[in-house]
Amino acid sequence: LATMKGGPDVVIDRCSRAVTAEGVVPIADAKDSILEANAELSRNGLRVLAIAVRDLEGREAAAKTDPMSFAEDFTFVALVGIIDPLRPEAIEAVRVAGEAGIEVRMITGDHAVTAAAIGRELGLGPGAISGPELRALSDEELTARLPELHVFGRVTPEDKLRIARLMQERGDVVAMTGDAVNDAAALKQADIGVAMGSGSEVTKQAGKMILTDDNFGTLVEAIRLGRTIYDKIVSYIRYQMAGLFSLVLLFLVSSIFDINNGTPITPLMVLFLSFFITFFPVLVITLDPSPAGLMSQPPRNTKIPLANPRSIGQWLLYGVAIFGAALAAMLLSPGTPSQTEPSVPVTMTFVVLSLGMVLAGFAMRRDPASGLAAPISNALKWMWIPIVLTVLSVELDFMNALLMTTPLDAAQWWLAIGLALIPPIVVEGDKLIRRSLARGHAA
Repeated sequence: LATMKGGPDVVIDRCSRAVTAEGVVPIADAKDSILEANAELSRNGLRVLAIAVRDLEGREAAAKTDPMSFAEDFTFVALVGIIDPLRPEAIEAVRVAGEAGIEVRMITGDHAVTAAAIGRELGLGPGAISGPELRALSDEELTARLPELHVFGRVTPEDKLRIARLMQERGDVVAMTGDAVNDAAALKQADIGVAMGSGSEVTKQAGKMILTDDNFGTLVEAIRLGRTIYDKIVSYIRYQMAGLFSLVLLFLVSSIFDINNGTPITPLMVLFLSFFITFFPVLVITLDPSPAGLMSQPPRNTKIPLANPRSIGQWLLYGVAIFGAALAAMLLSPGTPSQTEPSVPVTMTFVVLSLGMVLAGFAMRRDPASGLAAPISNALKWMWIPIVLTVLSVELDFMNALLMTTPLDAAQWWLAIGLALIPPIVVEGDKLIRRSLARGHAA
C-alpha cells in the first residue's frame, strides 16, 4: 500500500487502464469522465482520493526497497469523496470576525475547488486561487489581487510564507494558523503565529500562541478578550492621568497665585485620595463587562501609541475639569484656608476632588460609550464605598484629626456635590460629541 502526493490527475497520469461499468478500458477512454466526477465531488466540498492498483507479480521485495519505481502502469479503480464537517461554531466565528474588520483567509493543501466550496459554506469572501496560479504571479501582481482572494488551494509551505510576508508589507497585522512541521516558517513570519494543540512540537515552538482545542471560534474569542483587556488598560491610564493632571494643576496654580501658601490640600489628603478613593473607580474599570458592540468596531491602528496627541488632549481635558471644580470649591467656600488647622475651603476642595474623581471614574469606565449605559449595577455596587468614605472623612472626629478636615453644613455639602458633578458632565459631553461626529462621518 503506497500513497502519492497530489490530486487525482496525478494518479490518472500514472494509469494505463481504468475499471468502469463496461469493464476494464484504456485510461484515455475514461479520463474525461473521471476528471468530471472529481470536479463534481470537489464542488460539493469533498476531499477526493483517487485509488489505483498494480499487480506486483512477485516483486514485493523490490517494491518495498524502491516503491516509486513501480508508480506507473496502474489500473484506475475509484474516486472516494471524504467530508470533514465544519464545526457549527466555525461559521458564526467567521461572521463575528468579519464584523470586527478581520479578514479571514483559508490557506490549504486541498484542491482549490474543494477549498472554495468550503469557503462559501463558511461565509468567506470571494476569490479562490490554486498554488500553481499563485506561483505564476509576481509579488506585485499577487499583492494587487490579495483583497479579492480569500481561498488558497494546493499551496506549498513556501506559498504560505509568501502570502504572510506580502500581507505584512501592505500593512496588515497577520495571524497565521498551522499544525504541520512545514508550517513553522509561516508561523514565525506572521505577527501572531497560532499553533494547533494537536500539531507538531516544532510548530508549537515557532508559534506565539497555542490553540489547545484546534477551534477557530476560540481564536475569535481570544481576540474579543484581547480587545477587552486593551480597552481596560486605556481606560485605566485615562483615569489615572486625568487625576494626576488635576492634582498637578491644582498645586501649580496654588503656588503661582499663592493660594493657601501653595498647599490647596494636605499631603495626607493626597494619600487618602490615592489609596482609598481612586482604588474603587479603578476596580470598577477592571470588573466592568465588555461593551456589546466591541466586536463590531474596526481594528485599532497599531502604529498609534497609547500616549498620542488625541489621548493626551483627552487626559488634559478631564484633568482640567476636575481641577477647575476643586479650585472653584477653594475660592467659593466661606472662610480662610489654612495650612495649620482645619478649614472649610481646604475641606471643600478635598471633598470636590474626592467626589469628582469618583464620578468621573464612573463616566470614564467606557469610551466612547456612555458610562451611564447599562449594565451599571456592578459599578454601583462598588462606587458607594468611596462616597461613604468621603463623607466619613469629613464628619467623623477622628478622621477630622487625621486628615485635618472640618464638618460641613448642608449648604456646603450641596455646593460640593454640585461642583463634583462638573467632571462627569464634561466627560460625558466629550463622548457625546465624539459619538455624534462618528455617526456623521458614517452617514
